[in-house]
Amino acid sequence: MSGAKGGAKGGAKSGDPSLLRRLNAAAALKALRTRPEVTVPELAALIGVSKPTAQDLTAQLLREGRLVELAPEGGGVGRPARRFRFRAEAGHVLGVDIGAHKILVTAVDLLGRTVAGARLAVSPGLPAAERLAAVRRAMADCLAMPGAAGVCPLATGVGTTGLVDPAGRVTKSTALPGWTGLELRAALAEFAPGQVVVGNDIQLATLAECTGGVAVSLKDCVYLYVGNRPGIGLWLHGRLHRGHHGTAGELLPFDAWAGAYQRLLDWSAGHRGVEAPTRESAVRDVVVAAADGDGGARYVLRAFAEALAECALPQVAALDPEAVVVGGGVSRAGALLSEPLARRLAELCPSPPVVRTSTLGEESTAIGAALLALEHIERDTTA
Repeated sequence: MSGAKGGAKGGAKSGDPSLLRRLNAAAALKALRTRPEVTVPELAALIGVSKPTAQDLTAQLLREGRLVELAPEGGGVGRPARRFRFRAEAGHVLGVDIGAHKILVTAVDLLGRTVAGARLAVSPGLPAAERLAAVRRAMADCLAMPGAAGVCPLATGVGTTGLVDPAGRVTKSTALPGWTGLELRAALAEFAPGQVVVGNDIQLATLAECTGGVAVSLKDCVYLYVGNRPGIGLWLHGRLHRGHHGTAGELLPFDAWAGAYQRLLDWSAGHRGVEAPTRESAVRDVVVAAADGDGGARYVLRAFAEALAECALPQVAALDPEAVVVGGGVSRAGALLSEPLARRLAELCPSPPVVRTSTLGEESTAIGAALLALEHIERDTTA
């Protein structure tokens, strides 16, 4: 486009006009998503193009249904500037969290705002075919919610336990029966709406927390998953770090983790009279008792936090992050967990990170999966 002054902040220098248009459109959409409204001159300044180019872009995006022109403001002198907003309601995606104990599904608009959700409890021992059937039911439940009326998702993002390759195949899973080797994207494509993209659950929880949660302002962060199994996600230089094979982070030393968790199980069994508490029920018992002031529960939770700090120390020491974000079920303990964790890291690290508690809770993976789907359709529509 001859009116461009470089386009997308000078990102396209080739002579390919179609490439330049795509880059400018992508830059315009990114800018529009972050503001409630924008004028043509404002858009031109935001993405580094001329006003005629910005006018062409708004006309194109209006035709495609991605923008809405707002009613002119009255009271001014002369012709009011045309104002536009991103049309978030033009499309939706699903985010799905497939776990050992639950299936979570959330439907979001193109700005990532939740319009409906559903939760389905499942058994850790459920065979793969039955777990997939449960995913299908949970999706149907979500789309049957009043807030999802008329929603026809453009894509479905999925987070699952285990290692996932770029093709959406689960290469290894120790938590779900029959999951290792499962062509998950292909299996879900038989019934999931739109295109299907699959990722690791902890990595997607990290994406959610660092783009819309407690770590949104951070450039370098370690996400510490504290649920029924241990895990770490890495956010480096303002981006999710997946690693060469897509398996970066993921696991903490399991023996040390299991030993730390055993204290919670023993306390629950001894104080609640439960012969065989689950990790989930043990966490709930200890956290509730600690919040009520039980000294023994607080001691056990503090010891767990200190052991957790030692498990995470190699990654924290190597990466020197700004913060460690604690997510997963135990994060509901809040400061009762984060404060002793921070103290122990301060004892172990020359430059200790701050410790923050997740604001997204158990929904973080489903939210991250929805963000993955949104990234996918954005790349697809601007390619």
